[in-house]
Amino acid sequence: MSHDARLEGLTAADALEVESEWKQLGAINIQRTPGPGGTFTLTCTFPGSPFATENAAQVLAPVPAVSSVPPSTINKSTNFADIADEYRQSFDSCQPRPERGAAIDATCALIKQGRARYEALGNKLGIPWMFIGIIHSLESSCNFKLHLHNGDPLTQRTVRVPAGRPIAGQPPFTWEQSAEDALRMKGFVGLADWSVASMLFRWESYNGMGYRTRGLPSPYLWSFSNLYTKGRFVADHQFDPNAVSGQAGAGLLLKELQAG
Repeated sequence: MSHDARLEGLTAADALEVESEWKQLGAINIQRTPGPGGTFTLTCTFPGSPFATENAAQVLAPVPAVSSVPPSTINKSTNFADIADEYRQSFDSCQPRPERGAAIDATCALIKQGRARYEALGNKLGIPWMFIGIIHSLESSCNFKLHLHNGDPLTQRTVRVPAGRPIAGQPPFTWEQSAEDALRMKGFVGLADWSVASMLFRWESYNGMGYRTRGLPSPYLWSFSNLYTKGRFVADHQFDPNAVSGQAGAGLLLKELQAG
């Protein structure tokens, strides 16, 4: 089932970034319309996904496995339609590394502690609480004093990429103000399909497709699981093939949270 999306009040730079994100998500009929004060409004249509969810219960419930065999290669495409099957196959086959069990459990417990705030924001924006909580874990260790965008302090606008967020308002920001800005900037508000494949794609897009374009599994998704061993970006655009991620990946965390 397709659905339409609309974002208003975007700067020119934000409009370009959201448009790029939407294209990767498979959006069609993207239109950019000038608005007041030099801002822009973006609209588009998202076609249905082969794994599309039909209700909220499907998003939060464990997903029956289709395959227990991990993908033999990583598709370098950044188009969702090309890699949706791969996401499901990876999710079905990922297993926690035994030596990381305690760290995974601790991270899941921390995410669950913030569930009420994630749910409140998620209900407002139409986004599953697990999706928000997992981003919060990966970007700022579930610290509600830090920006969801990148873990910078809420006492000022973001300094690291994406810099200068939120644009509206004055610091210090509440976590909810900042988180809503981050999720709107990425074009996640108003989306209808929150299937596993779609969430994995959005998380990978949130972090960047640099691993995929190298034909590598992203630690942002699969760290602490059997699908990831080493290799990570240690700084913006600086990849170290021997560096190892020190946090559990989004896909693994989702699978563990769904399992309870």
